[in-house]
Amino acid sequence: MIIKIYSDAVCPWSYGEEKVLRAIDYIYYGKIKFRNIMGGLFSDYRDLLPINMKDQDSEEMANKILYEMWLTGYNFHNMPINKEYPKLLSPIKDSIYPIDIAFVAARLTNEELANKYLRALREATILEGRNTMKSDVQIEIAKEVGLDEKEYINNLENFARDEFLEDRMDSFDHRFTLFPNFVYINKEGKEKILKGYQKLEDLIEFIDENSNNSFKKREIKLSELEILEFIKEYKKVFDAEIYQIFKDKKKVNEILEDLVKSKKIEKNLIGTGIEFKIIK
Repeated sequence: MIIKIYSDAVCPWSYGEEKVLRAIDYIYYGKIKFRNIMGGLFSDYRDLLPINMKDQDSEEMANKILYEMWLTGYNFHNMPINKEYPKLLSPIKDSIYPIDIAFVAARLTNEELANKYLRALREATILEGRNTMKSDVQIEIAKEVGLDEKEYINNLENFARDEFLEDRMDSFDHRFTLFPNFVYINKEGKEKILKGYQKLEDLIEFIDENSNNSFKKREIKLSELEILEFIKEYKKVFDAEIYQIFKDKKKVNEILEDLVKSKKIEKNLIGTGIEFKIIK
């Protein structure tokens, strides 16, 4: 089953949806595939400025606008963000499109690794404070996730921009102006659409309804072994992702502390959240 996600690389709600997508991947044993289409959150941050603030245009204002969007999203979904304003936009570099184009280049290079790249790109931008407007940073991330460097650079420089335009036209044809949105095309060629940020339960219902419950689902049991398996599966996870799967925050925190004390996992503060990794 392949579901298209119309999203954006720096959209706060698309970033927050990452914890739900990881939960879906875990629950359905990786059988649900997602293909991300970049809609383009904004081409010029000035379009987001109230009329009475147009004369306050500055690099600081540009990045404050973007950060406030991320902070609003974080306060709802709790996927961690950086504690400082980004340094991505300026009156000269006024669009986030270069970051979307970087993802499109990854998708052209390797469909199988594209979503891994997108997640890494989002974390680098929203959480780690890296300047992902720069092509050298985009290329670094490509190497980090295992993309072929030469092929990625070729796609980034020669093909991704036109492909991104196709993505935007596709999104426009669907009248999507906010992200994310989910589209599944059934066997009869009819589109089934979910608009906006989706809770885990709603996305599970969407998948089950459109697949006639044909996919086996993992039974989630709150235990030390299960939490450890979840962390092992993804190498690095955030507290918000663990809570998404296992629900009971108090019990989850008790188990996580036991795992840290027994040196089975390590715990690191990162931005506004906590990161857990397996100790090798």
